[in-house]
Amino acid sequence: MVTLLTVAFHLPIHQAVGTALAAMLFVTAAGAFSHFREGNVSIMPGVVVGIAGMTGAVVGANASQSIPEHVLQPMAGVALWVLAFLVWLRTQLKGRLQETTEETATPLMAGQVGAGLGVGVAGGVASAFFGVGMAPFVQLGMLTVMRLPLNKAIGSTMLALSFISLSGSIALASNGDVSLTHLIGVVIGMTSGSYVGAKFTRRAPRAVLRAGMVATPFLAGTMLIVL
Repeated sequence: MVTLLTVAFHLPIHQAVGTALAAMLFVTAAGAFSHFREGNVSIMPGVVVGIAGMTGAVVGANASQSIPEHVLQPMAGVALWVLAFLVWLRTQLKGRLQETTEETATPLMAGQVGAGLGVGVAGGVASAFFGVGMAPFVQLGMLTVMRLPLNKAIGSTMLALSFISLSGSIALASNGDVSLTHLIGVVIGMTSGSYVGAKFTRRAPRAVLRAGMVATPFLAGTMLIVL
């Protein structure tokens, strides 16, 4: 979304980041609610990471203001490359990480809470600084640090990201970095697109899905760097 807003709609990168992050609030809030109804959310890990992420998002949003447009845009592109790698890593580790189940999951220890705070802060800073959805990064933290089952890691990540996107979008909006007109269009487009896309997910071969999940952020990052 940051790439499309920047390259296709010619928004300055700061406004593209703020608008994309504000749109993510609607997506993650709806996703978190849906996952909660399905029993796929562990409240405490999601809140721990989310609250820490809110602080990180404010830091990232404020730090990005001092970065010139011509520097921030390729930096966001590199961040998307990193995201592509995290998505690839997430697919490679899926089988091993599924070994954690509801029965083997344990209450959070102090060390896990501390590590979760670190995951939240890092995810929040990156989300608000680059406008890049850090779901793969936070999911890996939920799976490896919080030791959540896969379904709970996904739902809890959505909860944490709703906190992060709320805080970051407010901080960026206060700096004039959210375009209301583009935000409305993005929310309508993403809502419609996600509904249509979900219809094809089960029909597509898994290899195609995995390739698309990695290729999309990689190509988007390349466009920000090259164009």
